[in-house]
Amino acid sequence: MSAFTREIRRSRHRTTGCLVAAVLTVALAGCGTRSSAEEMLIDEALDATFEEADTLTSTKRMSADAVVVMRTAVADDTLRCDMQIKTGKVRADFLVTDSAAYSRSNEVAVRLAASDVEGIPPETIEMMGDRWVKRNQLTSDLARKTLCDRTEQRDELEDSFLAPENRGDGKEQDATLNGRPTTKITFTGGPEPVEVHVAAEGPPYLLKITERGGVVWTFSDFDKPYRPSAPADALDEDELPAELVTAWG
Repeated sequence: MSAFTREIRRSRHRTTGCLVAAVLTVALAGCGTRSSAEEMLIDEALDATFEEADTLTSTKRMSADAVVVMRTAVADDTLRCDMQIKTGKVRADFLVTDSAAYSRSNEVAVRLAASDVEGIPPETIEMMGDRWVKRNQLTSDLARKTLCDRTEQRDELEDSFLAPENRGDGKEQDATLNGRPTTKITFTGGPEPVEVHVAAEGPPYLLKITERGGVVWTFSDFDKPYRPSAPADALDEDELPAELVTAWG
């Protein structure tokens, strides 16, 4: 398995609803019966953010050097999205346009992938750093279903602060976030509180979530125009050396 694919799979489970080259799943723990006013507001916010917003950018920051940024959109009933993962010096990008999916890794990530496979010349590794690759049709179709669909990202978030063992009492109060009025909800069911900011004016979008362990989600760019285009210099996956395709995953 390539380092790129391993990173994507790890990111799927610990980072965000993600990505690439295989069907990736996040198990949703039982959320119990939601009845409090705070939980009802959370449900409204989840619906507004993940079901009603045509365009959404979500950022999940695990630490100073581990960040995932994902942008998704629905236009003319077609899912489109892009995502970037940064972990230390490793960076990987994925892009799904109207017609195809593309992936790109920096040279550090390419070297990690190539270390699993013998016979890849150093010049090929250097050439592949930061080059977009057009993926085959199977991978493209799979990426559109798994990466661009917000369902699993929503499931992961629901599990974070609505699972029965995590909820505890919810406390609601007026607040602001970057000058924007919010309703801040604090759940205290675990060893550390979970804080959720919901927009208090307009649609009740999720704006920020602070999870246990210092993980921070932010949400922005609701309904802003977004239509990604194919990279001009993308290499076709079929044109790559077989060894590199194996490493790429």
